[in-house]
Amino acid sequence: MKKQYTKIQQFLYTMIPFAILGAAFKVMTLVEGITEVRPANAIPVPAGLLFGPIGGLGCAVGNLIADLFGTFSGASVLGLIGNFFAAYLPYRLWYLSGGDAPNVHTYQNIARYLLVSYNGALTVAWFLGFGLELFFGMWMKTIYLSVFFNNFGFSVVLGLPFLIVLTSEGVNLMPCQGRVGLAGKHKKAGTALIAAYTVIMTALCVLAGFGLHLENNILAKGLSIIGAVILAAMIL
Repeated sequence: MKKQYTKIQQFLYTMIPFAILGAAFKVMTLVEGITEVRPANAIPVPAGLLFGPIGGLGCAVGNLIADLFGTFSGASVLGLIGNFFAAYLPYRLWYLSGGDAPNVHTYQNIARYLLVSYNGALTVAWFLGFGLELFFGMWMKTIYLSVFFNNFGFSVVLGLPFLIVLTSEGVNLMPCQGRVGLAGKHKKAGTALIAAYTVIMTALCVLAGFGLHLENNILAKGLSIIGAVILAAMIL
């Protein structure tokens, strides 16, 4: 019972501030009806590192609630899944890269935080940007780039100091125990997967910046398929 109560607390600690911040900044629109300036995006990486899948679930539900205040549509399903991975993927990558319990008290761990935040932001941008095109016939490179910079920028500017505080000796918040997974059993394989994934997701973001997407570019299609396979291998 105590364990279940703790999970509920972790869910609420993530979901409530995400929903409040997400709803409050709906007026600062970047792409009408789709996205806005989102300080709430500072929450997923710390929440994922500290609470694991529960943190991802809190971000997903919090984003869905925030959408009810002005941007709710069929595309909100993509936002639900994307914001889960915004938290869950950094959690998986942290342990896959050989990290100890999440903290940013060393230069090595700060670099690891930047790496997992960068990949999380790229993944959400890819999923939402190309997902809107694939499932809703909507392509705008502004969406892709806005989602990436929103997620990465706020996770570094606000999320990093937030995590420093939460993992300080004064707070001493115990993070969720990491799961090694299939790829994590072989450190070199895990490192190779992260490196390949980072290169592929970066390339897709660059292509999107030049307006090249699934419909008009075979490279974007091929890289997306490879990226999806690597992503599955890293989270299993």
